[in-house]
Amino acid sequence: MAPREGQKTNVFAPKDSVPVTIQKYTVNLYPKLPVDASIHKRAHTFFTNKAALDQIKKKIPMRMYLDHLGIQLGCVPSTQGLVHDWTNHFTDNWCHPNRLEILFFCNSNGVVIDASIPGDIQVLRPIQDGPVAQ
Repeated sequence: MAPREGQKTNVFAPKDSVPVTIQKYTVNLYPKLPVDASIHKRAHTFFTNKAALDQIKKKIPMRMYLDHLGIQLGCVPSTQGLVHDWTNHFTDNWCHPNRLEILFFCNSNGVVIDASIPGDIQVLRPIQDGPVAQ
């Protein structure tokens, strides 16, 4: 469909990929974008670089993956901020020992065992070696 008279077009000519070295790997990524790049260029760059980085995703740390994606898109501060926010979220909420809850105990075969004190599943019964004294 042809644009109307006086209407702007958002067409761009994609550039050739450039080799970028990440650790011991070389990946062909779309060239770095300026901060004022159009949304069309940003979208093309994101999908092109994500596809290229996905080839080595399991071979490099996730932080390095996100850093290079951010560098090429010209949004490193945003990428670093998101990584920082997620790291804090998991540290504060998921990995915090005071927020863990024991649901049940299993033996080495994965069978659930009743080893807790009645009324409080998070408190283990004391270990006893031998018959219970009456």
